[in-house]
Amino acid sequence: MKPFTFRLSRILALRTRSERERARDLGLALGAEEVRREELRDAVARLRRFGEQAAGAVGGVTTAGALRTVGLSVRAVAEELESAAESHRVAEATLANEAERFGEARRERRVVERLRDRREAAWNQDASRHEQTEIDRLARRRPGMEDAR
Repeated sequence: MKPFTFRLSRILALRTRSERERARDLGLALGAEEVRREELRDAVARLRRFGEQAAGAVGGVTTAGALRTVGLSVRAVAEELESAAESHRVAEATLANEAERFGEARRERRVVERLRDRREAAWNQDASRHEQTEIDRLARRRPGMEDAR
C-alpha cells in the first residue's frame, strides 16, 4: 500500500512559516514595549527628581532668571514624560495587534494540522481495513479453510 500523503502539506508549511513570522513580530513588539515602558519609568523618575530639586531651591532667595530656568526645565521634563507615555501607548497598541495576528496565524495552522491528522487517521483506518481483507483472503486460500466457510 502506498504511504500517506497530505495534499495540503504546502499550505501547512506556509501556515507554519506564517506563524513563525508572526511569533517573531510579536517578540519584537514585546521587546519594543518593554523598552518604551522603561523609558516611561525613567521619565517619571526624572520628573520626580527634578520636582524635588525645584522644591528645594524655592526655599531660599532665588533670582527671576533661575526661576524661569527651573520652569522651563520642568516644562521640558513634563513634555518628555508625555512623549514617553504616548510612545508607550503606541507600543502597547502594536503589541496587542501583533498578539492578535499571531493568534490568528496559530489558529490557521492548527486548522490545517487537525485536517491532516483526521485524514491520516482515516487513511490508517482504511489501510488497516485493506490489510485485514488481504489477510482474510489469504487465510481462505489455505487448505482446510474452505470448510470453515
